[in-house]
Amino acid sequence: MIKPTKTDTFTRYLTNDIKNGILSCGFVTRNRNELPTMISHEYYNCFVLLQGSGCLIDLETGQVYPLSAHSLCQQLPGKRYSLIIDSSEPWYEFHVSIGESTFHSLASLELLNLVAPVFELNLKPYLEQWFIDLILQLKTTTTAELPEVLFNTQKLLINLHRENIVNQSKDIETIISGTKHMLYEDKSLEEIAASFHMSYEKLRKLFKESVGISPKQYRLQTKFHLAERLLTEGYSVKIVAGHVGYHDPFIFSRQFKKYMGKSPSDFKKKPVDSKKIK
Repeated sequence: MIKPTKTDTFTRYLTNDIKNGILSCGFVTRNRNELPTMISHEYYNCFVLLQGSGCLIDLETGQVYPLSAHSLCQQLPGKRYSLIIDSSEPWYEFHVSIGESTFHSLASLELLNLVAPVFELNLKPYLEQWFIDLILQLKTTTTAELPEVLFNTQKLLINLHRENIVNQSKDIETIISGTKHMLYEDKSLEEIAASFHMSYEKLRKLFKESVGISPKQYRLQTKFHLAERLLTEGYSVKIVAGHVGYHDPFIFSRQFKKYMGKSPSDFKKKPVDSKKIK
């Protein structure tokens, strides 16, 4: 469980159009003595309440939605809401904001639960880790790679909506998606299994049945395809090896050739500045 500390949010823009270009996320503490707050955005905003309680009021319908720990609260573009915070305990949330056009794309594919602005979330540890990873990625990535952060943000939103506690039919799909994310982040399978309250062997079998390859093979596949892309862009073998988690370029080269069928040097083109890699 993420422990409440302090407000830490970050906002970037993919375009000069704030309505469609905003990309923001982070942790927010709110004063327990705050007065009711009227909320209206041109873009889509949602937050997961990690600690605290209160309610959201839809000012267009008058409907009141209670909020408690693990509630997911959405504010749709152009709609007006009032947020009331219970003064009896501290408030701590993780929020995500994306542009209106991105929101409508996800909604049109029925990837978001829009039946009500608030629903209870099955908040699994991998999602909490994703919150931390996402804000770090948003803070440190280059402007050119912001679309990749947006893609990761959309994946997080989709996974949050799949964890609606009234819809557990997609639980296996959620586990697989979360496992893929944590494998990419180099978490051990033991750690990943524990985050889903499963045994190592059960998760390994479930993953292989669903994906067709073992978690270990999936991790290698993800790393080596990323390495292939970086090599073709001109990064040195040493830099690429370090970026995908190998301290020894020779071990990387040997395993890369075994998996890809070609040596890293076969993919290399012109050299580039190592500072550009993120």
